[in-house]
Amino acid sequence: MTAPALVTPTVSSAARPAARSARRASWIVGFLLRRAAMLVLVLVGVATLLFVLSRASGDPALIFSPPAATADQLEQTRIRLGLDQPVLVQYAQTIIGAFTLQFGDSFASRQDAWTLAVTRLVPSLALLVPGIAIGATVAFAVGIYAALRQSKVRSRVLMSIVVIIDGIPYFLLALLLVLVFAVTLRVLPATGSSGAESMVLPIAVLALSSVAALSRIVRGQMIDALGAESVLMARSKGVAPRTVLFGHALPLALPPLISYIGIMFSFMFGSLLILEPIFNYNGLGSLLVRSVTSRDFTMVQACVFLIALIVTSVNILADLLVRILDPRLRSEVAL
Repeated sequence: MTAPALVTPTVSSAARPAARSARRASWIVGFLLRRAAMLVLVLVGVATLLFVLSRASGDPALIFSPPAATADQLEQTRIRLGLDQPVLVQYAQTIIGAFTLQFGDSFASRQDAWTLAVTRLVPSLALLVPGIAIGATVAFAVGIYAALRQSKVRSRVLMSIVVIIDGIPYFLLALLLVLVFAVTLRVLPATGSSGAESMVLPIAVLALSSVAALSRIVRGQMIDALGAESVLMARSKGVAPRTVLFGHALPLALPPLISYIGIMFSFMFGSLLILEPIFNYNGLGSLLVRSVTSRDFTMVQACVFLIALIVTSVNILADLLVRILDPRLRSEVAL
């Protein structure tokens, strides 16, 4: 009598996509948890830096009080800040206050500092997001064209123009656009934040800066991708040029470009500290500049903490997208 044959369980073809989706979801959750821990560390570092700066310049009560504060007001501020407590207790209170978003009221407006900072964030994003989106779109077109036409005169002239624009500082580029479109042609307002027309010039500055910074990176990545073995093999098999470009080369070049766009977002956010005061635009950048000049340190704390939160979160999302597009990077340590 022969023993019954062992039946090896097999996974149906319908269950395999579900298993892959479950593994991907599990990896995404783990990645986000690790990056959330990194975000907490970054925010603790920012809060620590703000705590040190508030103590390094002398009596913190002078910083957290109005410029013309009386002796009684200074004493009330010392009690409110807990300056009679040990330094470690003060530090713990600062960290807890930052993570509970309790920064206090602005000296200038008497409004909650965090609420005011979040309110001003919306106009800033209304400049930043379209500026980067338009700039990235044009940069991809310019970079891909320059990669496909490396030896052509037009490509070299185009990249020379990009290099020239990239060398112009933000404030000078803004002043040039104001001189041309607001002063000479008088087709756009020079300053203000009322209406869509007042947003055109700041968005144009951000878009031009994005094109100048990103197009050279796109060109370099596309040149490398077009020389990859898989792309050359697709060409040798007679695949259509458009399919080779967008179906084989561009996916290879995309992950590092997304990482660079995440980094570029940080620099563009910093440029708002220059552009918004130039255009008299009521955004987060101009609010932070005015708070620094008026010694409204409560408002400075809220603005800096919000900027750190937004910039770090955007870079985490960019890093996640890169690893989704390139599974080879998933085995790397996320921290």
